[in-house]
Amino acid sequence: MRVVAVPKRNAESLRQELHAKAAIDRSVRITKRGDEVLIPVTDQASLDLALFGARYEDYPTLTRRSTPPDPRRDLEEQLRARGVPPGVALHRWERIGDILVIRVSAVARPHAELIAAVCGEVLRVRTVVEDRSGIHGPMRTPDVRVLWGDGTETIHLEGGVRYALDVGHIMFSSGNLAERVTLPTRVRPGDVVVDLFAGIGYFALPIALRSRVRVVYACEVNPVAFRYLTTNIRLNRATNVIPRLGDCREVAPRAVADWVLMGHFDAREYLDVAFDALRGRGTILYHELCPKEQYPDALTRR
Repeated sequence: MRVVAVPKRNAESLRQELHAKAAIDRSVRITKRGDEVLIPVTDQASLDLALFGARYEDYPTLTRRSTPPDPRRDLEEQLRARGVPPGVALHRWERIGDILVIRVSAVARPHAELIAAVCGEVLRVRTVVEDRSGIHGPMRTPDVRVLWGDGTETIHLEGGVRYALDVGHIMFSSGNLAERVTLPTRVRPGDVVVDLFAGIGYFALPIALRSRVRVVYACEVNPVAFRYLTTNIRLNRATNVIPRLGDCREVAPRAVADWVLMGHFDAREYLDVAFDALRGRGTILYHELCPKEQYPDALTRR
């Protein structure tokens, strides 16, 4: 364990300097040893330790924290230490692989690059991007801007499934996690599944890998998403997934499915395709949006 040994009288001053540089290992407790304090560090910070009468040491027996540190508190402390005004905070983020996707409020915009740098250091990611306006168009393309770091391609691990993607060109919704986890437990052995809007394999891959389905037909119209879909099939060795590039109206198989997945907010326009894909009685997983105050009446009128 790499530590900085510092006399007690200088320990707090040095701790603040190391904290401002995101160099403290928060998973390990700071420890007293005689007249010195041992501060665990993640890396050698660019500090003149001699000014504090301190030095680097290797010390193997520090106690690890029983609970992990609070990243929100760490971010808040780091932002204040870097000069970001009180009241300017990051309230929401999404981690995809080693990339962080953040929303920047109007009040935080003048500090966006600094906030991104602090996020990258505290949360230990490779790249921080801003989600500027959500997902657009039939290709479901995100609108993001790199604020810190380099590169938008990553591999995201979720529930034992690896998803390669480029967050600059492909959406990934962590909000569907519950469905990706539970759906494979509902599909029966030997079932045939048709995914009309497969994307990079959000639903197709968990089903193929966790349930004993006969086959999953994965349809995707976006060529970029389709490229990552085929990559992810190979990456996860999902031999029972058949990818089909094109509009599901043209490439979806007919009269074969026990399950049809419609993970798209314009799904109602493709209900005829879903019914044609069923081989008789079966299940259609249908998504729809409406204002909360109009639920469920708005859905029954459509």
